[in-house]
Amino acid sequence: MDANEKCPGFDLFSPDFKKNPFPTFARMRQEVPVYRHVSPRGVVTWYVTRYEDVLAVLRDNDHFIKDVSRIRPSTKPKAKASIHQRINENMLFADPPDHTRLRALVNQAFTPRRIEKMAGRIQAITDGLLDENVRGGEIELIAGYALPLPVRVICEMLGIPTADQAQVTDWSQAIISPGSKGLSYRARRRKMREFVAYLQGMFADRQQQPQDDLITALVRAEEAGDRLNAAELSSMVALLLVTGHETTVNLIGNGALALLQNREQLALLEENPGLWDTAVEELLRYDGPVETSTTRWVRQDFLFCGQQMHRGDIVRVVLSSANRDAASFTCPDELDIRRGDVKRHLAFGHGIHYCLGAPLARLEGKIALGTLYGRYPRLCLKIPADQLHWRPGILFRGLETLPLLTESLSN
Repeated sequence: MDANEKCPGFDLFSPDFKKNPFPTFARMRQEVPVYRHVSPRGVVTWYVTRYEDVLAVLRDNDHFIKDVSRIRPSTKPKAKASIHQRINENMLFADPPDHTRLRALVNQAFTPRRIEKMAGRIQAITDGLLDENVRGGEIELIAGYALPLPVRVICEMLGIPTADQAQVTDWSQAIISPGSKGLSYRARRRKMREFVAYLQGMFADRQQQPQDDLITALVRAEEAGDRLNAAELSSMVALLLVTGHETTVNLIGNGALALLQNREQLALLEENPGLWDTAVEELLRYDGPVETSTTRWVRQDFLFCGQQMHRGDIVRVVLSSANRDAASFTCPDELDIRRGDVKRHLAFGHGIHYCLGAPLARLEGKIALGTLYGRYPRLCLKIPADQLHWRPGILFRGLETLPLLTESLSN
């Protein structure tokens, strides 16, 4: 959907909405919990906002599918679509049995043990970034901390050399959010080709000289004699780069802001650092990094929650709305790090498409926020909160910048 399109009665794209979408979501849950929007081009998109309805969509892989080719088969010759296929042939855009096969192979490489082993390195990167970027009692938290931390972590896990990380980040950003980069279609396609060519070189190198990194593990992963092909390998690395930093940068930025605006919760964490695990879960629920799910498609005409959906309609579940649903969470608009029902949140989705990078994002968020406030307990905003700018778009929820002072000027 074009980011400039407006939903009649519910403006889901304006800067004012992005500053605080939650009152709008509350209205949608109350008035039209399954909301139908028709674009000027006639594209129908359904926004699902209540917790139980969102859960129903995420669990239903028969009516709501991820592979658009099952709805709209491509008429392009494979040779012309190859670059896009080498980026998009991953679990995020697949349905069973393809999804089942891909997930089984990737789970062999992206293991809990591999993530746990990164804790010490995450702490070292975190400490280094604060040392480098706190200047004169100030830090721009997004550019200087929240973004470079997960980028460095996932690049190191993949085995991308330090000298190449800035270039790989540029390529991945061009693929993820071309609009924010001001790229033409031709420029984006060129970057995609460069990225794929770089990865193909790495795959060939790892086949000849295996290393203790994630790319080697992906190249060597095997299930019942099956391996990832070249396009699937490229797509999987692209997906890991996205899940490895897009969710975490927003978790850190949104979480830092939420705690600054709820000082009593910060005081609880200062008294009891053991609350950080549940605090991260509550921050994910309260103002999570992903506003809506990626696109699902209605496979066939059917009735959902009293609404007639048709084959080819788009469906987006609004995770940020579901996590503020009073029918599922007590006092949902309050930040409460001791909340008992917090683990029911849907910030990372649910079901077979549950976010692969969730354990890594949780670990990074806990270390990054715990270290930040451990060092600077009097951290405060440099500018009023209503002057902060949020990134445009309906998919992710995150700040463009977050300028902070390490100590209040009144102290």
